[in-house]
Amino acid sequence: MWPWKSLWKKINLRGGVNGTPVEMYALDTGGDPAKTLEAYRELANSDQVLAVIGPFMSRAFEALRPATNEEKVCIIATASAQPGLSDLSKYPYAFRMTTSSGKSEGASAKAWLKAHPIKTVVVIYEGKDPYCSAIGKNLWPKMFADMNVEVLDKKDPILFSRGETAFTEQLNLLKKHNPDGICIAGMPPDAANLIKAIRNQGFKQPILGSSSMATETLIKMAGKDAEGVVSNTLFNPGDPNPKVTDYVKNFTKRCNKTYTDVSCQSDQFDVVVYDILQFVVDIMKKKGITGDPAQLEENRNRIRDGLAGMKMWRGTAGMMAFDKKGDGIRTIHIMEVKNGKWQPVY
Repeated sequence: MWPWKSLWKKINLRGGVNGTPVEMYALDTGGDPAKTLEAYRELANSDQVLAVIGPFMSRAFEALRPATNEEKVCIIATASAQPGLSDLSKYPYAFRMTTSSGKSEGASAKAWLKAHPIKTVVVIYEGKDPYCSAIGKNLWPKMFADMNVEVLDKKDPILFSRGETAFTEQLNLLKKHNPDGICIAGMPPDAANLIKAIRNQGFKQPILGSSSMATETLIKMAGKDAEGVVSNTLFNPGDPNPKVTDYVKNFTKRCNKTYTDVSCQSDQFDVVVYDILQFVVDIMKKKGITGDPAQLEENRNRIRDGLAGMKMWRGTAGMMAFDKKGDGIRTIHIMEVKNGKWQPVY
């Protein structure tokens, strides 16, 4: 579901941007770095776009950074959270409207430890995924050491692979270590299968999940075994704020009308595109940008300057801005699965 389509229509019905209609292009690269680079160059040169909302994955953002110095078209990544990738001093056109994992995972870890008497943990992560590896191999071990929590498998990490379902080795190591808490960094389907296997073997320890796991997919696949899992997200669709409830209502209505075979749950990855489009349009209006081809390079630079100088802005998902590196400053929601739903931890 593309949440920006209805917003795009509203913008044009209201006169577009400074009298010029907004044109949108959508390209699916499947998260592949090579395809992402190809799509970016196509958008920059053939379509002559003013800015690009995306890419999604950290590995695609990392591969795209050098090309932004050549094309000088801003990218605003939507879900790239691997720490250390943003650096406006080296890549002045590469922004990420997401918090780095260090900030978001740190917030949920502190809340998790506050709720449970945990002194030892094991960290289980998807070994071939750059995002999950960054959290499981580097981020969590250092973070827990600073919090005086021992990572029992630090020297011999417990890994799993995409599509794995048996988890025999992981469960044996979990039994060997017998930690106070279990930390999992993975994508929702695999993490859900792992959680089910852990609970089916009688392990009852509290579980902390990476931000990638805070989705309806995890609950749907893990069922009752997902109860008590703590994670974090940059959007809480249950927020009573009228701006949020209106967005969720309209999103669900459009999604159900268009797609009858998918679960129409609005998540953090949908709403961030919606919000990015709004503040980019706001920048374009304030900078006097039009669709004049003769001013293409100048207008692209105006957008870059507008992003770099962006003050705190309230979007549907909460407060948003960029730090000096180009990473997002966002509202972080700590969530726990209670009664089959992600609910905020206060």
